[in-house]
Amino acid sequence: MKKPTLYILVNREYIATHGVVVSLQEACERRGIPYEYLVTENIALDEIPDMEFATGSLLYRVSTRQKAAIIESMLVLLHPGVFTTIYWPKTSPLSSRPFRELCEQMNAGLPIIPTRIIDETWQAASASDLTAKIDSLGGFPVVVKTLGLSHGQGVQKIADVAALQQLLSATDFTESGMIARRFLADYRHYRLIVIDGAVVASIEYHQPDDDFRTNATADPEVSALRIEDLDPAIITMAIEGVRLRASILGGVDVLVDRTDDTAYLAEVNVPCYFARAERPTAIDIADQLIAAMLRKRQKELA
Repeated sequence: MKKPTLYILVNREYIATHGVVVSLQEACERRGIPYEYLVTENIALDEIPDMEFATGSLLYRVSTRQKAAIIESMLVLLHPGVFTTIYWPKTSPLSSRPFRELCEQMNAGLPIIPTRIIDETWQAASASDLTAKIDSLGGFPVVVKTLGLSHGQGVQKIADVAALQQLLSATDFTESGMIARRFLADYRHYRLIVIDGAVVASIEYHQPDDDFRTNATADPEVSALRIEDLDPAIITMAIEGVRLRASILGGVDVLVDRTDDTAYLAEVNVPCYFARAERPTAIDIADQLIAAMLRKRQKELA
């Protein structure tokens, strides 16, 4: 039987250099699976309906850019039944759904970091009202995060209400989603990679001396974390978090407050930079992902 082609949706500058791209290429080559790049910058959205692909093709988006997410969605929606992706059902959101994801996590009873959604009504709130909102999270300092960014971008520690008011006055809420979260002064940061309903690898991020963020650089310090040493509750929350994203792949960030050992679900990344976990763990995550996509493809074509 002819093997399906894996189409890798990627930004031009990451061709053959991005860690996930390299891992996927190597896994394909070992399995004898052909692969092709779909370069974000080269694709005109109006031409997507006329593009041709074989039924049963595999599609994986590496790029986190908004245009790439739109391309991915249009490929799936305009070529129904053609692609196998990491998503259940066979669609991908046209845009980020951060507040929906947060609400789904809360509704499922997952232990998220105490959080409040920030919107334009905060701009008109008094200092005392803002202080009361932040007090409900544990008080200042507080972490404010602009959603949809990566590598620690848009994550700020706000020291007091005056700094919060200054940030709010400069924010355009038609362009940005924003949340406030309890500041954890001393914590451990785990990243769990979930594939097909199981944790397949885990690492720990190490906090630098000069930043409260553990992932503020392009190459943060990480180390392998044995899955069997993790609290079963952490494994369960990671698997459930990815299930809520309707994906067979997810990178789940868990923060453990060192003061009381409480574990919080911080973020579920779909897709995710799983190559960072391959190096310290020596686990071939790309191969496991392709195997899971092939199993999903077999079900979809049955």
